[in-house]
Amino acid sequence: METLSPHKIRALNNAESSENRIHSDEIALKYGFTGALVSGVNVFGYLTQALVKVYGEDWLSKGIMDVIFIKPAYQDDLLTIRSDEAQTAEELHQRHHLTSAFDKDNRLLAKLESWLPQEMPAVSELASLESGELLKPRQEISWDLIQPMQPAPYYIWQPSQADNQERVDAQRDPAALYQGDNGYIHPYFLLEACNKALMRQFILPAWIHTGSRLILHRPITLGSAIEVRAVPTEKWERKGHQFIKLYIAMVIEDVVALEVEHTAIFKIAS
Repeated sequence: METLSPHKIRALNNAESSENRIHSDEIALKYGFTGALVSGVNVFGYLTQALVKVYGEDWLSKGIMDVIFIKPAYQDDLLTIRSDEAQTAEELHQRHHLTSAFDKDNRLLAKLESWLPQEMPAVSELASLESGELLKPRQEISWDLIQPMQPAPYYIWQPSQADNQERVDAQRDPAALYQGDNGYIHPYFLLEACNKALMRQFILPAWIHTGSRLILHRPITLGSAIEVRAVPTEKWERKGHQFIKLYIAMVIEDVVALEVEHTAIFKIAS
């Protein structure tokens, strides 16, 4: 088995044309950043690469991932990705690691805790909530518009090999597991799809992904018809920011393959 040695990757902002204008210099500067933000889902993808290199299909088949974004990455930042090795036999058996991204000044930008518990948690009851009414025309997100525990209509997501390859290329990820018509869907692409689930419900002119907790119950590969179920579960305010948490279940052949708690600042403090 290969070791989880540190590696470097240059951050890429491939979301400049996104509806989310926090990925543009103009709007990011308005909110006090030094430039357009590289997407959190991209940074998450960087964090997964060494883990997939070592654990392969095992890491993409079952386990828990908890990613938190602490400071932004910017275009062309040279990131160092480091993983803390398991300290005990139990941690090693549970494939437990803390993987972190640092910038050139050794500032911590993001961290990903990943592990395989001895017993996976039960699927949340939220995955079985009845789908809401037909999808309504999107409106710009606001506090009053968010209705916790009101599920959005289900929809089918079936990405192509070309869709997946575009994300693999953006990640500059050489792993063979993502290749071919039946390859694994890249973790970056899975989390990007959670962004899309949020944006499918609301217009979000400028927002910041702050973290996600992913519970992977089974592998997710190309060629599957993936039913996406999403429901806002919480909204809150802190330090002038307004937050939303969205629960997302990806279901394949009536079995929940992935659950995600996806957290974002939908209204950034001026």
